[in-house]
Amino acid sequence: MFANGYIGVDVFFVLSGFLVTGIMLDEHTRTGALRLRRFYARRVRRLLPAAVVLVVSVCALSLLVLPRLSRVGLVSDARASLLYVANWHFLGSATDYFADDVQQSPFLHFWSLAIEEQFYFVFPLLLLGLMTLGRRLRRSAVVPVTLATLLISSLILQFATADALRAYYGTDTRLYQLLAGALLAATLTRWGRAGARGMGVLGAVSLAALVVLATDLVSLSVSMRGAVAAVLSMTLIIGLELAPSAAVGSLLSTRPFTYLGRISYGTYLWHWPIIVLVGAGFDVGVVPMTVIAAVGATAIAAVSAALVEMPVRRWSALDARPRVVVACGLALSLVVAVAVVPVLLHSHRRPVWAAHSPEVSVDATIPGVDPSTLSAALATAPPTDIDVDAADVHGFDVAACRPEDVDTCIVHEGTGMHLHLIGDSNALVMVPTLTQLAQRYDFTLSATVRLGCPWQRGLEWDGQTETLVQQCVDTRDQWYDQVLPTLRPDVVLAITAPRDRGSRQDSFFLPGDGVDADAPIDDVVAQATRQSLDEFEAMGARVVLMEPLPYGRRDPTICLSGAETVADCTYEANGAPFPTELTYRAEASARDDVWVVDADLLACPFLPLCLPYLNGQLVFFNQFHLSGLWVKDHADEWWGLLVGSGAFEGWFTPG
Repeated sequence: MFANGYIGVDVFFVLSGFLVTGIMLDEHTRTGALRLRRFYARRVRRLLPAAVVLVVSVCALSLLVLPRLSRVGLVSDARASLLYVANWHFLGSATDYFADDVQQSPFLHFWSLAIEEQFYFVFPLLLLGLMTLGRRLRRSAVVPVTLATLLISSLILQFATADALRAYYGTDTRLYQLLAGALLAATLTRWGRAGARGMGVLGAVSLAALVVLATDLVSLSVSMRGAVAAVLSMTLIIGLELAPSAAVGSLLSTRPFTYLGRISYGTYLWHWPIIVLVGAGFDVGVVPMTVIAAVGATAIAAVSAALVEMPVRRWSALDARPRVVVACGLALSLVVAVAVVPVLLHSHRRPVWAAHSPEVSVDATIPGVDPSTLSAALATAPPTDIDVDAADVHGFDVAACRPEDVDTCIVHEGTGMHLHLIGDSNALVMVPTLTQLAQRYDFTLSATVRLGCPWQRGLEWDGQTETLVQQCVDTRDQWYDQVLPTLRPDVVLAITAPRDRGSRQDSFFLPGDGVDADAPIDDVVAQATRQSLDEFEAMGARVVLMEPLPYGRRDPTICLSGAETVADCTYEANGAPFPTELTYRAEASARDDVWVVDADLLACPFLPLCLPYLNGQLVFFNQFHLSGLWVKDHADEWWGLLVGSGAFEGWFTPG
């Protein structure tokens, strides 16, 4: 119902800027000064204790529900959260193609707290400087005019930033909301805060509009929705401040609401970790999860406020030692980040609960396969210290291939045929093996590879940011228009990850430029494939299409790090071919210079069962990539598939 409930963060930023600016302006009015050390000490006492308790608690609780590799990936998340740089950290993770899904991090929500703390660190210095300048110039408008100028600059950045994630997580692109609250505090101080007519109605209308804005009844971009939420937050604050006894103000001033407001920081801290950890350990529906998160976060927040937050805030002995408070707060964050977090998260303890039940038992059988061989493979206990990085072997700098110098796209130069590899990260995994084969059989190997970029011109996928999509489109155009016509390879080997619906849980094919965007997506894929094959054939190249490999619904290596046997993480491949495979086969049947290779048995030797760990090796690097070591160790089998396809006839013969 509230599909856009994330505007709560927009409201939070405006309110935060309003409150902190009001506090500082009131202090300056009363004392004629702004005591920065006391301000920073109050922020530390208000925010840090509960945050540290949460980080340590989440790290400890993750031992119960998360496999080791998932936990290890959280170390940097926890550290960034403790040091209040989480927004930049998660922005980097979200644009890192091989990174785990940041949505699975129980620390993701710290991105907004990081922006708030960065604002708290810089803004008091700015405000003090502006007030000093205004007093010297005898111009009271210095503060509001400067704040308004900075607000407009940040708002322009928000809408000018092409990357939606950059606009969402960036401190500079979010600053306008905090400054909106600050500007409001500065101007309300000048106007006075009582006696305005109609302000109660303004507050009620603003609150109702925010509720509607949080639903999907209003269709807006994320940036526009955030800007509208900021405006409505400002008008709501105006209504509440200038008409505190009106209906909305009276309602929000009742004891239940004021209490929930006092513990709201703790509620925000705990709601997201509860969702992530409960979801990791148990299979819970949306409605039950909502109830669990709301009740659980509120209950823990109440305990945190009573036992952690309020005692620290009311500890009078700390009032006279602001420097000590700030120094101890920083030291505590560093100690927990460096010494406590990695010790907990690197533990080899296996999780007690898991939301996913094993799909295959150790007693599974396959017709034609020796039961004892399969049983032994399934019953194998995976090592507790799986080295995933060692399996991430690709050995080719995707940025090295430049259209203005196509020699940079050549991986190995031989005297025989010229094989060109094109595709996404699934193609990249093949580079070391193909290089080894090129050296052995003296043929030239070149490559045009981009992570997350389908080889077919006209296809995109919905797991990318706008920046990555545009980079894919631009780079791929260079491949087709400049690199390939210049290289003129004899054979093109095209590889891409499966992106048909049903082949994975998300990140499916989307139509790009040059295809019929209104057609069913399977028809779009077929059209893009045909058009791209036409371009290859126009260059005089033969084409080998590798059918997408069968991947599972979850990351098998992460599963292995918390499993007792390989069977716990084994999955069954889909029995029927997906639309992309059918398209490949149809094109190979209709064209004389196109061949299809099915490598499913190399990825899953016990097909239809896919074992992620076999013969002492990882078979998969992660959910959608084979282990580079596994591929390299089976180089002869890969070569047999390629030569056996018939595409290399005239250069190499099967056998």
